[in-house]
Parts: sequence; C-alpha cells; structure tokens
Amino acid sequence: MAIAGTTFVVVPVQRPVPKAPLAAPGKPTTEGASWGVAAAGLALGAHLGLAVAGRVTRKAKSKPYVETPADERLFEQVYLQYTSEYMKGPMYWHPDKMQGFAPDYPGRPIVKNGKYTSNVIGNLKAFSSNELAFLSMLFFGVGLYGNLQFNYYDPQWAKVDAGGYFNASYIVESLLLPISFFMHIACYIQKQNGK
Repeated sequence: MAIAGTTFVVVPVQRPVPKAPLAAPGKPTTEGASWGVAAAGLALGAHLGLAVAGRVTRKAKSKPYVETPADERLFEQVYLQYTSEYMKGPMYWHPDKMQGFAPDYPGRPIVKNGKYTSNVIGNLKAFSSNELAFLSMLFFGVGLYGNLQFNYYDPQWAKVDAGGYFNASYIVESLLLPISFFMHIACYIQKQNGK
C-alpha cells in the first residue's frame, strides 16, 4: 500500500507531430526537447521536495518538545524586560488623565506638572498657537458679522414678519462666534506648552 505524499506517478504525454518542419531542412530542432526536459526537471524537483518535507514533518511530530532551562531563562528575561519598559512609560490609569465624558487614552495625560497638555484640545493639538489665534480672530469676526447682520443691519425677524425667509448665511456665520471662544482657549493652551 502506498502512502499519500510519498509516492508519485509520472505519466508520459504524447505531443502531436507538426505537419510542416519547424527548422530548415537538414537542421535538427531541439526547441521542443529543451522545454520538455525543463518541465520534467521542475516536476521531479517539486515531487522530491514535497517528499522530503513530508518526512521531516513526520519526524518532527514524533518527538515532543521539552522546554530546557535555557528556554525558561530566555522567557523570564524577555518578560522582565518587557514589563520594566512598560512600567517606565505613562501607561497607567490616573485621575488626571480622565477627559470627562470622552474616553480616556492611557499614555496621553491631560495634566502634567500642573499644566494642561496639548492632549486636552484633541485634534487641534497639531495646530500652533499662532494658527489657532488666527482662526479664533477669523471666526470671531465672521460670527460677529453674522450676529450684527441678523439682528441690526439687516433685521431678519422683520423680513419673516413681512412674509419673507431668513437669510441662512447669517445663521451659519453666527454659529462661528462660540467656536472662536474654543479656538481662543486652545490657542492659550498651546502657547503655555510652547507650541
């Protein structure tokens, strides 16, 4: 009985004979033969490689792995080094890292040495204090313009009373006024952190 994976059968394949000669008369052609030899060598090499791999894996499965004292020491060294490096970092829970209702992110403290870090302003931490000051002034100006236009210079309530519609751009512009306040706070925090 043959064992699967170790016994292989090679079946010869007949190629059709061409009707016209491929080479000039009197010169033998070796193109087809070289491809055949290469394919046969490739198939034979693949089969031998699979047979050797099967024998190696069967031999490896027959012996159980026994942990040596050197393996135990290596595991202890790696584990000790990993835990000591982990404990050096700020990867522990502390109340100063809590961000209210937002999830806390270990390793990114909110307060450090009594000052707020850039982590408290979230995605705005990539901006410098100068950029945030510019955005704060821009949003303040646009928001103030929207509020003044809506209430005084182009009164929208009078338009609605006359049967017209609100100017939606004034409403959108007025919403930038409270955002400018938060940009101002973020600018202050970045300036305190030297950014």
